[in-house]
Amino acid sequence: MKRLTILIACLLLSACAAGTEMAPLLGPPYDPKIDVERFLATQDTQEEAAILSRLKSQNVSHQLIKAMLRSRPAPIQAPVGLQFNLALDHNGKDYPYALYVPDKIPAGGQLPLVIVLHGMGGNGNDTLPAWAERLGRDFIIVCPSYPMGAWWTKTAEELVLKVILDTRRNYPVDSNRVFLAGLSNGAIGAYMIGMNHPDQFAGIVPIAGAITPRYMHFLVNLRNTPLYLIQGAYDPIFPINLSRRVFQILTDMKYPVVYREHEEKGTAHGGHFLPESEVGPLVEWMKSQKRENFPKVVRMTREANHLGRIHWAQISRGNGLAALQIPGPEKEPINIQDGKVATLFAVNLGRNRFELMGKNVKEAEIYLNSDSIDFNSSIVVILQTLEDKNGQLVPTEKRTGFNRKVQPDIGILLREFKKNRDPNILFDAKITVPWEKTTDFAFRL
Repeated sequence: MKRLTILIACLLLSACAAGTEMAPLLGPPYDPKIDVERFLATQDTQEEAAILSRLKSQNVSHQLIKAMLRSRPAPIQAPVGLQFNLALDHNGKDYPYALYVPDKIPAGGQLPLVIVLHGMGGNGNDTLPAWAERLGRDFIIVCPSYPMGAWWTKTAEELVLKVILDTRRNYPVDSNRVFLAGLSNGAIGAYMIGMNHPDQFAGIVPIAGAITPRYMHFLVNLRNTPLYLIQGAYDPIFPINLSRRVFQILTDMKYPVVYREHEEKGTAHGGHFLPESEVGPLVEWMKSQKRENFPKVVRMTREANHLGRIHWAQISRGNGLAALQIPGPEKEPINIQDGKVATLFAVNLGRNRFELMGKNVKEAEIYLNSDSIDFNSSIVVILQTLEDKNGQLVPTEKRTGFNRKVQPDIGILLREFKKNRDPNILFDAKITVPWEKTTDFAFRL
């Protein structure tokens, strides 16, 4: 044994003397998919930054990450059929919801999703069976519950968005065919959540409910999101004039809207219900709708509690904005009614050129997608301030707000995907455009 040890040592020394180097020990190859999934799972901003640094140091291409996001594995199908008394944690509290999933989902296919909001005194368990019967085997249906049906509140709004994400994690939902419907108080919620997040939905369906003129300013946000309104002429709870006014505003703006006014009277609530005669046309309409992902024109009116992106444009800072919040049964964000609203009209002119017209805007952002942008050329943004003259918004002189090249950013790509987990909406970069001029006109709500 001693001789064998000496012989091995001599051979090693001889190899070193001859210039032969031993191969270093190698770890497993770097797998960017693991880091991408870690990024999507973490809530730690420092961990996010470390993952982005690793991806860049490993020279992982932007296009490869984009392909990963588009081809993430389909959800493992969870239980199907009618499911009651499910719970979703939001802000440390469990909120109940009911769920219906067709028992047959096409292999590798996707189904549209419908969120239905109940009225005051209702709940998701009682709401689901009728809608499962109405929509047959063609839709996944989620009916959340919220105290008093106060769907107009920020907490309820966040709950609805969260239940959409949760359902998409567990089932093959077509993100281009997500609908938001509601009856009575639920109709108010459909309006408010739909106006605040119009790019989430292929269609909005308010039934037997409306909004007051104070909030009709935000109908501007629905330029690319169709509405299907059903209202009873003899509704004793929501005056028919409110729904007629909404329809008139949308029609005047040439927005996509269907208005169904019925004259039926129920035994319990007069015209305050959904007649079965209206179900067939509604279902056919829903089957024909598909979200427009990257419209050429985006319009928005925003207040301080809702400055999120709509499609590819965003008001990131406004001038003296109100922070509107209708009270509800739970603690809500600050409510400042004495302030302004900001308006932004954004147009993608093609060939890397954009035009922004705004009022009470301090800063705007444009999110860029490589399908419509040439990152090898400069991006030009033309600004115009809107001024109020005799009740009309009139644009002032044009000026250049941005003119330079932009590089794709994997941080933008991953962070924006993380918000909605939507493979059909991917952004490669964004630009921030400061507004050099603002108006002093105060639009009181």
